[in-house]
Amino acid sequence: MNTEKFDKHAKDNLAIYDNFMNASKYVIAAVILTLVLMAIFLL
Repeated sequence: MNTEKFDKHAKDNLAIYDNFMNASKYVIAAVILTLVLMAIFLL
């Protein structure tokens, strides 16, 4: 995505969105890992 014409506020919002998406990837991975481990130890 070309961000050359974005002002500082738009770039800050994009950075916040990027950080949120990265954090949500780790949270989803942790939830999936927890569910898999629960399934393994339940058997």
